[in-house]
Amino acid sequence: MPKPDAPLDLPTRADAGEPDPGVIIDPSQDGGRAQDPAPASRLPDAAVTPLVHFYRAEIGRGDVWRQRMDATTNWAIGTTAALVSVAFSRPDIPHVIIPLGGLIVLLLLCIEGRRYRFYDVWRQRTRLIEAHFIVPQLRDQRPTIPAWREHLAADLLRPAYKLSFMRATGSRLRRNYIWIFLLLLLCWIARIAAIVSEAGDVKVVFAGAHISARDLYGGIGYGPVPGWAMLGLTGAFYGGLGLWIWWSGRSPDPDAMVYARAG
Repeated sequence: MPKPDAPLDLPTRADAGEPDPGVIIDPSQDGGRAQDPAPASRLPDAAVTPLVHFYRAEIGRGDVWRQRMDATTNWAIGTTAALVSVAFSRPDIPHVIIPLGGLIVLLLLCIEGRRYRFYDVWRQRTRLIEAHFIVPQLRDQRPTIPAWREHLAADLLRPAYKLSFMRATGSRLRRNYIWIFLLLLLCWIARIAAIVSEAGDVKVVFAGAHISARDLYGGIGYGPVPGWAMLGLTGAFYGGLGLWIWWSGRSPDPDAMVYARAG
C-alpha cells in the first residue's frame, strides 16, 4: 500500500492527449488546427457590452467636437467672403482691410486648433477600439497590441491631450486654412492693383491693364506704414505659415500605437 503522504499519480492532459491551455500550439505541429488566443488577450464576455456602449458614447463625443470644428471653418470662410466683398465694393476702401481680415482668420485658426485637440482625444480612443478590438474580431486573430486595454484604461484614468497646440493648429492650417490665407493674399494683390490703377476699380485689372511691379510696390504702403514695412510683415507672416506647415508635418506621429497595422 502507498504511504498516506505519498503524492497521487493523477493523469495529466498530456497523458490524455489533450493540449495544455498554457502552452501556445504551433498549427504546423497540431494538424493545422487554429491557434487559440492567449487568455490575457481575450476580452471577457461580460466586458464586451460595456465596451460597445463606451464606443458609441465616444463616437458621439467625437461627432460633437467635429461639428464645432466645422463651425469654426465656416466662420473663417464667411469672414473671408465678407472682407473681400467689402474691400472691392467701393474704390475708396483701403487695401489694408484684407490683411486685418487675415488676423481674424488666424484667430479662428487658433480656436479650431484648440477644438481639434479635444476632438483628437475621442478620435484616438475610438480608433484604439476599432484597430485592436473590432478588427481582430472580424479577422479572427489576436490584437496587434495585446496591452491595448491597459492603454485605454490609463487614458481614462488620466486623460491627456495627444497633440500639442502647435501641431494641432498646424494640421488644420495644412488641410484647410492655407487655402484661405492664399486667397486673401491674391485678393490683397488684386486690391492694390485696383487702387493704383487710374479708375480705382478691380475690373480694370482683370481687363488687362498694364500695372508694373513698381506701381504695386508704391501702392502697398498705407498711412504712416511705408511700403517696405508692409511688404516685410506680409512676407514674414506667410513665411511663418510655411514653416508652421513644414514643422507640423515632420513632428512625431502620436497615432503610432493607434494605427499600428493589424496582422
